[in-house]
Amino acid sequence: MIAIVDDDVEIAEAIGVWVQMIGIKCTVHHSAESLIDWIDQFQIKNSRSLYAAILDINLPGINGLELGKQLRSSFPDLVIVMVSALRHEEINNLGTLPSNAHLLRKPYDLDELEGILSRVA
Repeated sequence: MIAIVDDDVEIAEAIGVWVQMIGIKCTVHHSAESLIDWIDQFQIKNSRSLYAAILDINLPGINGLELGKQLRSSFPDLVIVMVSALRHEEINNLGTLPSNAHLLRKPYDLDELEGILSRVA
């Protein structure tokens, strides 16, 4: 299962549909808090259940960088793809990328995203 978190509802839903079209199950959320609640509710404990996350960096509340670090702590093998339209300086002002995270700039190439996800799906 792949988690998708983006506060832009249209983008999140479109990526969710695309992920399912390439044969991967996903869960779509519009905030970090929603994903955290989902993980707790369904008692997701390991990266066999959740093996990748596509996270927008500029989320309200807990931003994507912080969420990525929390996920990395709980799921050391999780593939994390951070996405953002922000410039590097703006991203640096929000924090640092989680270890071993991929960074895709919006608008990103779906072929590049598929290449990352195909290694884990």
